[in-house]
Amino acid sequence: MSNPVLNEGMFHKTDRVSSSEYMTTNGAIMRTLTLGLIFSIVAMFTYNYLKETVLYNNVPFIPFIVVSSIAAFIVALIISFKPATAPFLSIIYTILQGVAVAAISFIFNNLYNGIVLEAVACTMIVFFTMLLLFRAGIIKATEKFKAVVITATMSIAVFYLIMFVISFFGIRPEWYYGSTSISIGISVAIVIVAALNLILDFDFIAKGEHYSLPKYMEWYAAFGLIVTIIWLYLEILRLLAKLKDR
Repeated sequence: MSNPVLNEGMFHKTDRVSSSEYMTTNGAIMRTLTLGLIFSIVAMFTYNYLKETVLYNNVPFIPFIVVSSIAAFIVALIISFKPATAPFLSIIYTILQGVAVAAISFIFNNLYNGIVLEAVACTMIVFFTMLLLFRAGIIKATEKFKAVVITATMSIAVFYLIMFVISFFGIRPEWYYGSTSISIGISVAIVIVAALNLILDFDFIAKGEHYSLPKYMEWYAAFGLIVTIIWLYLEILRLLAKLKDR
């Protein structure tokens, strides 16, 4: 799920600092690359581990998803409410998500061979496209834009929660979990909202230096961007699976 945590309210909640102890755009970029590298290493290691153990030893892999996802969610909540913990907890969050995403990717790739590489490629294309649109000023993070994207994001969060709750009663609507036109349309809409959240992330990073946010906010910004990228990837993965079912 993406992050309204990177919103302009954070500019007023953090203390101002001087000299070299404030957040910089380059610093946030380096922190993002660091988390991205950690995520990639953990995900590849986990994926290869599952490939070697599950297929040949019938080792259950669902716990990889459940335990790591719940732990990652708890860590994300702590970071959201306590941004100063980001330099440490963002790394833990990234490791946990690396395990969870690798396990989910393993399932999808066994159902649709090659789908993971397709999803990764699509995610990268969307990411750099949104970055270019932001840098070129074609899409600007105006107050109205932010309000619309955050409202849409929170609506999707509520939708996820409803789907999660009713799943305990064995209810899995075909119009969402299936490969119907409506289901695909919903996935496309969610992918679009996730992509637009990248604009909010870029805007937060760009303004962080201007507002002289504390140095630890570089990690906080990187954490927020990683959250969005992971959400975008998982939704693209789901969308591709639905299209392949068609």
